[in-house]
This record gives sequence, C-alpha cells and structure tokens, in this order.
Amino acid sequence: MFLGEYQHTLDSKGRLILPSAFREALKEGLVMTVGVDRCLTVHPQHDWERVAEGLRNLRTTDRRERAFARVMTSHAHPEELDKQGRVTIPARLREYAHLERDVTVVGADSRVELWSTPSWEAYRDQAMAEFAETDAPFDLGGF
Repeated sequence: MFLGEYQHTLDSKGRLILPSAFREALKEGLVMTVGVDRCLTVHPQHDWERVAEGLRNLRTTDRRERAFARVMTSHAHPEELDKQGRVTIPARLREYAHLERDVTVVGADSRVELWSTPSWEAYRDQAMAEFAETDAPFDLGGF
C-alpha cells in the first residue's frame, strides 16, 4: 500500500528518485503510464496485471472505452528501479504530466502518482476544500 506525499526533483536525464518507503513494493519492476488529471501512475508489476485485466474487460465496441484502453496501454512503460531507487520517465510521459523539475510523489493505495508540484498543489487545494464540505454519503466501514 502506498501512502503519503513526497517532494522530489527530476534530474537532467529525466530520472526521479522514488521515496524509500515505496521501493520495496516496486523492486520487482513497475509499469508507468498516463493517469487522469494529467498525472502519471506507477503500478508495481503484479498490480499492472490487474489493471491490464480491467482494460481487457472494457468494451471494444464502445468508442470511449476502446480509446481509454488504447491510451493507457500505448503509453505504458515498463521500468525498473536503479541502485539509487530512481526511475527514468520517458519524455512523452513527462510532457503529458508537465513534469519539469519539481515533482510531487503521491501514494494512492495500490499505485503511485507523479504530479508536477504546481499541478498537485492546485488539485490538492481544491480537493481539500471540497473534502471539508463533504457529508460522506457513502460507507467507509466505520470511518
């Protein structure tokens, strides 16, 4: 399980050091792809199999579902951590998520999200304002 928010910096070669708390779960490999809200998602290799199965179950006869699956898989990039715990983020993924220098690494349960820090701060501020007003109309198991 990935939890928390961490501030990191891309180096000149497009590499990012992932938080040490996340490295154990990612040591067997990972898959990085585009995420919604203009972030990138990083899945442990074993979790990517679950995601891929979900994409396979989308209806190929539905234009939106077909396009969603195609975008997710065509931008998927298998990667391994180097000895320093870094991953290389391909240029096309950096461009999509507007990753230039400052990156916020967000633990999102079964996946990691990579956000440009300005984008994350804007998203987080809006989400927190909405969260403060939430009546929680759903059951969180005794939350």
